[in-house]
Amino acid sequence: MEDFDDELRQIDMDQKEAILVVRAYKRYLAKTDEDREYGIEVIERICNSDTTREDADFIIRCTEVFDDIIDKSSRRN
Repeated sequence: MEDFDDELRQIDMDQKEAILVVRAYKRYLAKTDEDREYGIEVIERICNSDTTREDADFIIRCTEVFDDIIDKSSRRN
């Protein structure tokens, strides 16, 4: 396993922020039980500092999706 704190530093995010991103994903974007379960697994690995590079990539993708949603929303106003 990679050192997730190093991965987080590269994207300027701490563990608490990463957990919030994944929780938002689970609540608003996850479409299936499998998607929600994956989110739970990622949160567990974040809490245990046992996160993989794939988890970090997932968190980055979630952040990008949320940023896109916010951008589209602000353009409508």
